[in-house]
Parts: sequence; structure tokens; C-alpha cells
Amino acid sequence: MDPKKLRQVAGCFPTGVTVVSCANSAGDVHGMTASSFLSVSLSPPLVLFSVMNENQLANLLKVGMPVGISILSEEMETVSNHFAKIKLLDQAPAFSIKADAPVLEEAHGWYATKVTQLIPAGDHVLVLCAVVDLEAKPTEKPLVYFQGYKKIASS
Repeated sequence: MDPKKLRQVAGCFPTGVTVVSCANSAGDVHGMTASSFLSVSLSPPLVLFSVMNENQLANLLKVGMPVGISILSEEMETVSNHFAKIKLLDQAPAFSIKADAPVLEEAHGWYATKVTQLIPAGDHVLVLCAVVDLEAKPTEKPLVYFQGYKKIASS
């Protein structure tokens, strides 16, 4: 299978954009941009994201660890690029701690979670998380990725 073609076809599916974050043992927050996020179950409340085995975050994640998942608004494209290491900001975005998990202060919505399971899956790890707390700003529009960043048109 041609990896470039696989990525191209995957890019045909529009997704929201999140930043997944956790703190290391020294309390330093690490994050990554992730569009591979989904809600798994309402009862119990579970979400899932995937991370490449090579990503620094993959080495930090442990079962029971608090993890923040911040949903980005359409004004947060530069934040997405920062955590994707495409173009770093001069100053890292600010985080707040919610239920022990770091979440972006300016997020469109967020989940505070705890890792329940790490599932090896090829060159990625699927990270299943129990939702501990959450909040949304439904008046904001989400950042969408579909063959590049997109904005949702007004209705």
C-alpha cells in the first residue's frame, strides 16, 4: 500500500482538530495535534485518540494518567500548527488544569480524561480514555481539517 495515497484518501474525510496533552513527571505539559479522535461510548463515557509510536507523547502515556483533549475553534489554526510542529509560536499557548488534566484555555471545548487502555495498532497506539469532566463553547465554530484547514460556512 502506498503511504502517500493512503494519507491522501484519509484526507478526504473531514475531521475536527484537537490538541491532546499530558504532563510529564516534572509537571511540564506536552501536547500534540490530533484529528484521530472519536467519542466511543456514552455509558460509560469513553473517548479515543491515536498517537504514532514515534511521537514523544506515546512514551509519556500510561494507564491511569490524566490527559486533556482540547477541541480547537476555527481561530486556533496557529495553535494546531504549533502542536503539529509545523510552525512554532513565539510563546506556547496557555493551559488550565481541569480534573488533573491540562487543557487549552482558549479551547472550543475540552475533555479531562484518564487513560484506561493503551492498544498497539501498527505504527500507532490507540489510547482509550474515561471522561472525567468536560465543557464546550457551542457558540464558537470548530476548526475542521479536510485536505487542509477549513471553516464552516454560516447557515
